[in-house]
Amino acid sequence: MIKISQTIENIKRVNQIITILSKNGFDDIIKKINFEGNFTLPVFNYINKDNLSKSQRVKKTVEELGSTFIKLAQMLSTRPDLISLELVHEFEKLQDNVIPIDIEKISPIFKEEFGKEQDEIFTKPLELIATASIGQVYKGILLNGDEVVVKVLKPNIKEIIKNDIDILKKISSMFDDALIDYGVNSAYEIVKEFENSINNELNFKLEAMNLTRFENLFKDDKRIKVPKLYKEYSTSKIITMEFIDGIKVSNTNQLNIKNIDNKKIAKLGFELLCEQIFKHRYFHADPHPGNILITDDSKVAFIDFGSMGTITKEEQKVLLELVYNISRQDEEKASLNILNMTNYPHDIDTNSFIKDMSRVISNYMYASLQDINIKELFNDMTSLISKYNISFKNDYYLFFKAIVTIEGVGRNLDPQFNAIENIKPIIERAYKEQFSIKNIFKKVKELPKEIIDFLNYTPNDLKAIFKQMKDGKFKVELEHIGLENIEKSIEKSFNRLTVAIIIASTLIGSSILVYAKIPPLIYGVPLFGFAGFGVAFFMGLVLAYSIYKGGKL
Repeated sequence: MIKISQTIENIKRVNQIITILSKNGFDDIIKKINFEGNFTLPVFNYINKDNLSKSQRVKKTVEELGSTFIKLAQMLSTRPDLISLELVHEFEKLQDNVIPIDIEKISPIFKEEFGKEQDEIFTKPLELIATASIGQVYKGILLNGDEVVVKVLKPNIKEIIKNDIDILKKISSMFDDALIDYGVNSAYEIVKEFENSINNELNFKLEAMNLTRFENLFKDDKRIKVPKLYKEYSTSKIITMEFIDGIKVSNTNQLNIKNIDNKKIAKLGFELLCEQIFKHRYFHADPHPGNILITDDSKVAFIDFGSMGTITKEEQKVLLELVYNISRQDEEKASLNILNMTNYPHDIDTNSFIKDMSRVISNYMYASLQDINIKELFNDMTSLISKYNISFKNDYYLFFKAIVTIEGVGRNLDPQFNAIENIKPIIERAYKEQFSIKNIFKKVKELPKEIIDFLNYTPNDLKAIFKQMKDGKFKVELEHIGLENIEKSIEKSFNRLTVAIIIASTLIGSSILVYAKIPPLIYGVPLFGFAGFGVAFFMGLVLAYSIYKGGKL
């Protein structure tokens, strides 16, 4: 039983939450709360309980609880791996429906942040263009004549959201069992993830850094328009950026009037997002139609940099392998890739998961490319993942979310648009870059440093192990699975490792000979250095063929 006492700052808010829960028939949840102090449970006839489904009652409750809960539900509407699909569909219907705050209450924030009144920054009063739960967006003109977009946090919104999250954390940690019946898994972890997400949104300095980084990556790219950041008028509460005069990508009629090729834009937008993921490993995580504008000269402009995704080189490699295995119609390896993208426990039935996921993937894998819808495939994948009570790691989820979203944008522009067809050449280019001569030499160049690092750290690591053995604290855990082939597998692995080390050593030695120009020379190239490269190349081909033939490439 969880205790909510009068030490919580907003007692009135707790009472309000209890009242709304009770009114919508969530008596099973309320019974799990042990109340201290002067909390009184209201009595209702549960008029909504008989007329609405569980998911509909959850949605109605969220709407009545206000902006923080709506924001949480909107985040969950994009996470079918955390909640049921039925609840996802209900949460997708949620709208902010927020009444704008008067500009008179916003104006003091400019004075606090910049020490200036609005008329000392802008030539005329700001024009409200959007209202959200945490802030308001205005269009303005700076004194130098530049048209800008200004996002301002609402007064006291940080305190309001912090208070709601504190309450949510206190009650959610005890509700896991009760909320499973409503299609919600791991309530406390969901609230923690939401807390991290909303805290990022509440700090416009992070969005400013995202915009600056994105601008640096694409400053020389003529296909894309990135809004300029006005640093002198940007703080943690206000962000000012260039106003992009463009057409929303969802407004196909207006694009046609401007003679903009919708098919070309669909392909270009998809390519730009894939480049962000597979080339820069830094991408716009929320490329919905409202966040993409098309300029008169057919440039794509991404706006709103509050949600960005970042993947490591290792995560990028896993994503490439997934697409590669799907293209090879190897559903089992693709299923294992997907499992490795989740927060799965060590005791999960791996074989069962791979069999079930293979069935899901094979339903799409053998269809024609035109019939494959990534959103449907992703929904089926996440439904299965949810059944195993696991979820995607956040960075991988942002990747899938971005790809699914941009596919929807592409299909809206061009009904014949197919993400699978368009992603294949991008993946092929990424693979070619990974295994290009330039990249291989770069890795060879870094190899001596890695060997030195290994030699530097190994003695300390061994010392730590020996100390644990000496103190009697050294433990070895063995899990006896598939031991029948382990001897052959280990022998084969060590043989391949030995060959790989010989190849690396030969390459390093040959590089030194070439660099030092050790005679005999042929056309200015050391004979032994050239021969060494040839031997290393031949051995590399044999090793690669051996791995490929064994089905492990």
